[in-house]
Amino acid sequence: MTKNDVSQRTDKVCVLIVDDHPSTAATLARALSQLDGTAEVISATNSKEALEKVKDKAVDILITDMIMPEMTGLELIEKLRDHPGGKPSRTYLVTAYDVPGLKVTAQRLKVNEVLIKPVRPERVYQIISKDIEEMKQSTQPSETANVEKRKFKILVADDRPDNLTLLARYLEYEGYDHVDAQDGEETLIKAQDEMPDLVLLDVDMPKKNGFDVLEEIRANPNLAHIPVIILTAARLDSADVQEGLNLGADDYITKPFDRRELMARIRAKLRVKEAEDVTRRRNRELSLLPEIGKELSARTDLKDIANILLKRTAETLGANQGHMLMLNSDGNITEHFQHSVSESVVVAKDFQFQQSLFNHVLETRQGIIIENALSHEFWHTTESDQTRSVVVAPLFGRRDLLGLLFLTNEQENYFTLDHLLLLQAIASQAAIAIENVRLYQNVTEEQKQLEKIKNEFIATASHDLKNPIMSISGYSTLLKKAGPLTDQQEEFIERIQSSTKNMLELVQNMLQLTEIDLQKTETSREAIDTISLLKEVVGEFEVQAQQKGQTLQLQNEIASASIYADMLQIKQAIRNLIGNAIKYTPSGGQIFVVAKLSNDYLEIQVQDSGYGIPSTDLPYIFDRFYRVRTGNTIEIEGNGLGLAIVKSIVEQHQGVVQVQSNPNQGTAFTINLPLAGKSALLQTHDHQAT
Repeated sequence: MTKNDVSQRTDKVCVLIVDDHPSTAATLARALSQLDGTAEVISATNSKEALEKVKDKAVDILITDMIMPEMTGLELIEKLRDHPGGKPSRTYLVTAYDVPGLKVTAQRLKVNEVLIKPVRPERVYQIISKDIEEMKQSTQPSETANVEKRKFKILVADDRPDNLTLLARYLEYEGYDHVDAQDGEETLIKAQDEMPDLVLLDVDMPKKNGFDVLEEIRANPNLAHIPVIILTAARLDSADVQEGLNLGADDYITKPFDRRELMARIRAKLRVKEAEDVTRRRNRELSLLPEIGKELSARTDLKDIANILLKRTAETLGANQGHMLMLNSDGNITEHFQHSVSESVVVAKDFQFQQSLFNHVLETRQGIIIENALSHEFWHTTESDQTRSVVVAPLFGRRDLLGLLFLTNEQENYFTLDHLLLLQAIASQAAIAIENVRLYQNVTEEQKQLEKIKNEFIATASHDLKNPIMSISGYSTLLKKAGPLTDQQEEFIERIQSSTKNMLELVQNMLQLTEIDLQKTETSREAIDTISLLKEVVGEFEVQAQQKGQTLQLQNEIASASIYADMLQIKQAIRNLIGNAIKYTPSGGQIFVVAKLSNDYLEIQVQDSGYGIPSTDLPYIFDRFYRVRTGNTIEIEGNGLGLAIVKSIVEQHQGVVQVQSNPNQGTAFTINLPLAGKSALLQTHDHQAT
């Protein structure tokens, strides 16, 4: 029974009193019993009891305590907004505590007055008496309330137009919207397109009978939750009823039917569906909080956070759009991320919002629900803006307001207190993640600066060391020519020359590494014929390999290949690998340099039959100053920078270097470098990313 039917069933105003203290509810009920039969007073000690008592009644005036177990007074007010009999015309919230932000919430819920305990029964009597008098004088009190009543949509499937007309009249009288279908296939199409709240389904229909339609509805995950009432004049046997119920029908009614019974059953099914919808939505929302917290904690980029945050919250809370505004201390937008349900997150431009919204959130430190954006002072609208309702949650950091998180919907009064509370919880997690990202970026930037200072210091120090080392080397050569030397003097001079040679090599390697790290040589790249380059570099080592009785051979599996690179650096990388292979391969060993293509990459491999590398050393082989020290290699000279230089050069050219080795079975170093076209593309991408 809708609220429009109140005049047909009673002249009394229905007053609902809810308080978890039985004595309080009873006292107020006794006070209102003196209203000379103008009011029907119903009292309850909790929200669930209250909803049960008025499930078939229209509540005109609600007086509810705020703090109650299981369901608060605020939640009860939300529930009664969608009550089948319409929402109460007057609502009074009773509380012992003036909670911060309560007045804003009460205003949003259209509470007429917040009464602070203790409340005298005489005052309540005066308030309600005045309300009843005003309601009597109002010409259309129920019609106004009924406008805001939720409209349920019912799909009616019947092949007879007269049946459709009759059912349409019944449903419209009860305030329901309806969609009609005249055959089984049309029923399935409209069920998918319209997503009704309930289906009234005839059995004998053309193209596809009702049982087949029911079976397909229950098999469709998107439709399976919709209640279906079978309404038939043809299938009356108990076997038919059993089949329909077994296929998943929620009810089975035979024609002719009683209108009141049918409407009562429809109301019952819709109440159950609405409760199930709320449960599903809350389960989905509750699962969102830990999931999104876990995802956000792993992100180190602000756009990644916005992507996860807006996409997940908009989809779960049923918003059309989600926005994340990053603000400075003056409330100006520094960054704006936007997500539409049909689009990805983008960095939005030319967005404006009222400064008063920022001031309100900053002052109250709470979110807000905007029920109608067209007329709200906090929302700036344009002709193309379809936004009607908004829920806003602040992103508060440890000290300041970082920004605002808000969702929009094209339907007025869409967002509820539950939406706001969940969004505020999500915003708290997001604020922590945002501050962590900023902290990470600051630390990373500081590390880059320190690394740059270190490299510049090493470069300067290494450069300053070159001159004295070369002087020592020069003077040691002059000493040899100064006159006859004893054997001991000859040995000392040779040690000096060997040490200065090693020191000079170390300094040059350190200079080269710092130049690569500081990217001082990036501008000298050009297209290089790698086959000619490999022949040249291999030729440089032929004499050295012959002196150790080694075989050094270049094996080309391709006619030509071009890379875009710094020629001197690539030569240096290959020299280091071939030099290492000769150094760590015993006399009589074999060394092969192999060139081939692998997809869009040039693959250069240097294989040797040398001493090999233990598996425990492989993870560190490219570390700076790391050297493998085994029985066969401990006496071999080196500074541990050659392979580190190779790795730095290859990575600067968007390539990869890998190693495979086993002790006494040789080693293979493989370099993969992008071919000329691929290299240019990768370089462009890297510059855009930075």
